[in-house]
Amino acid sequence: MADVDLAVIGAGLSACALASALRRNQTVDSLVILEAGRGPGGRCATRRRRDDGLWRLDHGAPTLSFSAAPQGRLGALVDDLCDRGVLAPDAAPVVGLDGEGALCEPPAHPLLCGPRWRGQPTMAAVAETLLADAGDAVFTSFGERISKLSWEDGRWLLPGGWRAHTLVLSGTLLAHPRSLAMLGWPDVPLRSAVAVGVDPGLDAALESIAVMTASVRWNLMLELPPVTGDPLPRQIWLTEEVQDRCGVERLVLHQQSDGRLGLVVHGLDDGAEIRPDTQPDLLVHHEKRLLAALPQLLVPWPALQAALPEARSLGVMRWGAAQPLDHALPRHLQWCPQARVGFCGDWIDGAGFGMAEGALQSALELAEMLQ
Repeated sequence: MADVDLAVIGAGLSACALASALRRNQTVDSLVILEAGRGPGGRCATRRRRDDGLWRLDHGAPTLSFSAAPQGRLGALVDDLCDRGVLAPDAAPVVGLDGEGALCEPPAHPLLCGPRWRGQPTMAAVAETLLADAGDAVFTSFGERISKLSWEDGRWLLPGGWRAHTLVLSGTLLAHPRSLAMLGWPDVPLRSAVAVGVDPGLDAALESIAVMTASVRWNLMLELPPVTGDPLPRQIWLTEEVQDRCGVERLVLHQQSDGRLGLVVHGLDDGAEIRPDTQPDLLVHHEKRLLAALPQLLVPWPALQAALPEARSLGVMRWGAAQPLDHALPRHLQWCPQARVGFCGDWIDGAGFGMAEGALQSALELAEMLQ
């Protein structure tokens, strides 16, 4: 059994920012981050390919979005990352597409209404840098989904032989009833680990988390050959009318270092129940429907449309909780001291709810609570 001060489930933006802040403040001597994916970043990760060493595709969030210019500790963090060349203001063109197939102003979506920054050279660089800043005292374990939690004698016991004094969840999966159907689990792991009444704060937090809803995205990833002609936008946002008709929120283009083009189609969910036995067919279904929608959506860009026959599908990525929609976790429930459980992520109440701003701010605030 390996003992650490803190275990964090998930290696997204908030988790990596938390690790960096805790080590900078010297709050913990050791911590482990356990992540189901192949690397850090979460929805700010970058897809790489084993068969293509040059390929880098930001297949989730294409930018870090804020509701306003960051201030205080958050502003200092953003400034530091910019000074080090890890972040840069995003000035890439964003356009809208209306029901007539004509260009228009993009919709007034919260992700577009404030300043945005883009990771350099890719979005994954942000989480990777924050994790590196945390130093050698941070252990990482990638590629294993945590499905069971155990709390015994005041210590959290985790797969891989880890035992932690404190547990932090950077996502809601282990605390939300959606895991029951989506992953076929018999119970909500955090609720099973700590009995009702042991920590009233945790009871209240779990009740709050249980009513949260989040959007689901089916993101189709494509490789296109080099496209010449007029400059292309970075993001193409569909109006609400077109989103409802096509089941697509936006298209994101990612120029590759060798001239090829990556295209991510952010597909909306159609309400079909997601279970372990239905997911394989759902992935095929969404890939087919998103491919079928593309030719019409790319009419304003003939060169892109002409490249579609040569496009190579790289599959569909399902984001089970792409963006929280409502019932943010109140900040006073972010830290539950009796069970020593904390929460961070863009689903915590406050400015920037549902955005990178909220994810980073929640990490900085939890780091202060843990001091």
